[in-house]
Formats: sequence, structure tokens, C-alpha cells
Amino acid sequence: MRLQSYRIPARKISSKLLIFGSFLLVVVAICIGCFAREVVLYLRRLENKLERYSEEAERLRDQNQQLLKQHSIHKRSPNQGVQSTSITGTTYVRWGRNECPSKTGTSLVYHGYAAGNHYTHVGGGSDFLCLHHNVTYTSGHYVDGNQGPGWIYGVEYRDASNLHSLYDLSLIEQQDFQYQGVPCAICLVKSTAHLMIPSRETCPEGWTLEYTGYIMTGSYTASKHSSSHLCVDDTPQAVTGTQGNQHGAYLHVVQIACGYSVPCQPYVNGREIRCVVCSLGESTQ
Repeated sequence: MRLQSYRIPARKISSKLLIFGSFLLVVVAICIGCFAREVVLYLRRLENKLERYSEEAERLRDQNQQLLKQHSIHKRSPNQGVQSTSITGTTYVRWGRNECPSKTGTSLVYHGYAAGNHYTHVGGGSDFLCLHHNVTYTSGHYVDGNQGPGWIYGVEYRDASNLHSLYDLSLIEQQDFQYQGVPCAICLVKSTAHLMIPSRETCPEGWTLEYTGYIMTGSYTASKHSSSHLCVDDTPQAVTGTQGNQHGAYLHVVQIACGYSVPCQPYVNGREIRCVVCSLGESTQ
């Protein structure tokens, strides 16, 4: 009796392998398709989240800008009488006036009194201050009496009538400012910068004129200390009720001494020095 042969023909084996391989390829293709679909869905969800985050960030940015605008408004104080203004910009002192130029983009922060070191004192500060017209005294923040060696005094015009022709004295009673107190004003201008130019009365191209005046400082003979140079308005005002020799801090018109490293052309020895305060355009904020 012959044994039955269990040999499988090679052709049948190849056919089965081909079927199995095709099946695997189909399964792999299905898996890749499912994976790709999940990746696409994940990326879409991520994109949606990013859009929501972007919208939320933009909303918060707008909200923050609104809050900054609200906080940038300087509210009017009934005690100070200062108009509401935006704090955006730069400030300068208008010496000799208790108001700011009447022009668009410039507004008053406060007005007050020029003060400095006594002309006979050899120590103390050399600069001038613009004191607020409405002083604040809070209980516990001061001690009455003479406690120390530091003092400041009101500033007064000291130049005699021989220089009155340089000024427009229409805002001062009796057309005489000698021995009277010097007012001042802190002005806010909607600009990126401001500049005081000595020896000029016009601004550079692109700059806006705020006011013109004369350079003034303490006396080189009477004052016992140095002091800063101020651009005092050439249409000055005086502090009401201060007429008479007060003997505080002094202001005199400055003259040029040419020939000492400053050429006498175009400068002329002994002539008074003009000045101008300029601002650089309007702020874009």
C-alpha cells in the first residue's frame, strides 16, 4: 500500500502567502488611515484651541488698554483747580507765569511760586523749585519750629527799570516787576520731548515753540552761592501781594561775556541772552 503524499505544491504556498500579504497590507493601510485621521482631528482641535487662545489674548489686550486709558486720566481736584488731562507726554516749567501757553496739546498741571536758596547763604541747594500753590500739611509729616539748617525762600525779580524795555509788562500792575515774587507753572505737552535753547528765540525745524524769554539766575556779586539758569518768560507775571524788597532768592537777567572761549562774532559782549522752550511734535499715544 502506497503512503499518501502530504506535500503541498509550491504554487499553492505562494498563492496563500500572496493572499496573506495582501491581507496584511490592507490591515496596515486601514491602520495608517485611522492614525492619519486621528492626527488630522487632533491638529484641527489644536488649531481651534489656538484660535480661542488668540481671541482671548486679544480681548485681554484690549481690556488692558482700556484700563490704561482710564488710569491715564488725571482727575480734577477741587482743591487744585486743575483741568483733567492725560498724563501722556512730557512736562516743563514755565518760569515767570502762572499759566501755560494757550495752544493745542499743552495744558496746566499746577501753578505755584518759584523758590530757591537765600542769596546770602553759602550752602544749600543751587537749583530753583516750583512750589505748588496749595501746600499739603499732613499730621505727623512735619515738626513745627526751626529744626535744621536747610531753608528755601521765594524768588523775586531784582533787575531795575533800565531793563524793563526788554519785557512786555502788561500783565504786571504799575508796569514794574522789580522786587516782586516770581510765579511758575508746570505744563504738560503732548510731545515726545522738550528743549530749552539758550541764545535763541526760535525753535529748530520740526519743533513747536512753547514760549520765549530771557536767561536769568542769581547775582554774580550779591549772591553768595551758585544757582541754576532759568528761561523766564518775556511777558512775565508777578505773585500778587509780594511787591517790596523781600530779600529771598534773586533773579537777574544774564549777559554774555564773549571772548572767553565764546567768540565775539556772532556774540556781542554785554548783551542779554534770549531763550526759547520747544516741544517735539505731538505724542502718538
